[in-house]
Amino acid sequence: MSIKSTRGILMKASRDLNASWAQTRMQWTDGKAREFEERYLRPLPEALNSASTIIEELDRVLAKIRRDCE
Repeated sequence: MSIKSTRGILMKASRDLNASWAQTRMQWTDGKAREFEERYLRPLPEALNSASTIIEELDRVLAKIRRDCE
């Protein structure tokens, strides 16, 4: 598995989670649902953006290492 494919897997998982949450949220409407959303789901996009940036940097570093070792 490549680093870039890992990034794609993370993005797909995020889309799947958002779709599942939208369905769940139609049924789960109490304060705990709002708390769950605030605590766990709202921070995810920023965390995924950070992870994506780090994954891209790792990919660049690994490519440089491969070139240097050839």
